[in-house]
Amino acid sequence: MTPKKIVYLDQNKWVELLKAEKNGADSPALAAAIALREAVDSGIAVVPLSAAHYLETWHRSNWESRHALARLMRAISQFSTLAPIQRVQRWEIDIALTEYLGFEVGRENPKPVRGQVLGRGVDHAFASLTGRLRLVSNVAKEGVPEGEELDPEPKLLGLLEQLRALPGDVYEWWSLAGNENDSMIHADWETRGQHRIGDSYAEQERQLSNHLTTNKNKKQKLDDLIAAQELAEISEHIHEATEEFRIGTLNVYGRLVEMGGPEAVKEFLLAMPSAAVKYEARRLKHRNSQWPWQQHDQIDLAALSVALPYADIVVTERQWTHLLKVAKLDRRFGTRVISRLGELPGLLTA
Repeated sequence: MTPKKIVYLDQNKWVELLKAEKNGADSPALAAAIALREAVDSGIAVVPLSAAHYLETWHRSNWESRHALARLMRAISQFSTLAPIQRVQRWEIDIALTEYLGFEVGRENPKPVRGQVLGRGVDHAFASLTGRLRLVSNVAKEGVPEGEELDPEPKLLGLLEQLRALPGDVYEWWSLAGNENDSMIHADWETRGQHRIGDSYAEQERQLSNHLTTNKNKKQKLDDLIAAQELAEISEHIHEATEEFRIGTLNVYGRLVEMGGPEAVKEFLLAMPSAAVKYEARRLKHRNSQWPWQQHDQIDLAALSVALPYADIVVTERQWTHLLKVAKLDRRFGTRVISRLGELPGLLTA
């Protein structure tokens, strides 16, 4: 049996499909919407959502606008979802420890990541028992940082379990779209936190770009710097893996030093598909001053870092399409990366 093609659409492509269906006029986007619906109905393709789609859809404060987009997403995705980058990176680290660094992990070969990435529902998309809900002691406000993350209380877990048991995917729909007549603006409930975090992320990247612009000699070390940042980003997952396999975190870093230091770090990152995408996309974007860092780049990168290695077709913004092709990641993973929806019908039937 031929496996279904996994097709990933950026949030802006979902919006483009919705506009085309509302307009009704013959267009490449409308043809793509029709082709996607037919491919899903015939079992040719699956079009999963990512955590990014839930976060971006909840950013629409107008419930009617949010529901219109969510209805399209529900119809085409059928609530299939991709695992989040933090879960995928943890799986990939297990493999990289054995295949690249040569450690014995005390068990047979780790389970292939590809078979675990695709799932169903918001809990899978966020790798969380509470779906898209993230609990903290206090919501961040101006001058006040976000409080510590809290474990969910049994009462909340029980309530969510009751919601999951309701017919008609009530829990899944609420997770994606919220309720009618609900602006999703509630006291002590932040529904747009990813935008605040994204602004902070973009500002950090802008500062790095400005630093490189004013210190031309340091641009030669850009790749090393970004590799070090990305290694630090996954250090917690590395620690978890080394604790589980009783390897010792210092042994991992020690081996990287023995194998070549900065070059070995880069090769270690490239050995993990999601880390490779994020590393390559960041370093190439920093080399192109024509593409400034934006608020949504963080969430885009997190989603694309999973979609590109494990989907068959990725439809994303022009800049990401260009950068991913420059890095030849599309060839490495055998993924068709496009920016125009008009190309999609032909790829679905190829």
